[in-house]
Amino acid sequence: NKRPNVVWDKTYQEGYGPEYFKEYMAMINGVDEQFGRILAELERLKLDKDTLVVFFSDHGCCMGSNGQPTKNVHYEEAMRIPMMFRWPGKLPACQDDLLFSAPDIYPTLLGLMGLGEHIPDNVEGTDFSKTLMGHGGDKRPTSQFYTFMPYGGQSYGRRGVRTDRYTLVIDRKIGKPLTYILHDNKNDPYQMKNIASD
Repeated sequence: NKRPNVVWDKTYQEGYGPEYFKEYMAMINGVDEQFGRILAELERLKLDKDTLVVFFSDHGCCMGSNGQPTKNVHYEEAMRIPMMFRWPGKLPACQDDLLFSAPDIYPTLLGLMGLGEHIPDNVEGTDFSKTLMGHGGDKRPTSQFYTFMPYGGQSYGRRGVRTDRYTLVIDRKIGKPLTYILHDNKNDPYQMKNIASD
């Protein structure tokens, strides 16, 4: 491994790490196979050009990065997730680093289907259909809010903000002082240095 933020310690390697990685990769393979079946069936039914297909995950996985095995952390591997929109003939092939968040899914889907005028005023998310269609003109967010509250507890957890350059997190643990974490993702892409006290 050549990633400087992945520490393969003896406890992790000889513990649950290898088994967890195998299970996780098997799950990814399973999702890939089933998603492929959906696309193949749409094509067989000649519905592929009339169907907007959306694929996304609710989180990524650290897989050992920064000593974290899974999710529910602020590191890039857990926060930056796959999100793909496929609509042959309607959406151009592209890749974008848009700060897109879960509340944006609903209004964006309505916008893509030409129903943007029916998006209720009280919807919190933003319609980014123009960006996805390659037209531009959408006001791009400069930040997104991040929160993690463990099941059943609101007295502890993490909250933060992700911008295109920085990740800021406030970590609250019961009976301990708040921990502040700030990463400069441009100068420290592996998020190895906490510059909150600089």
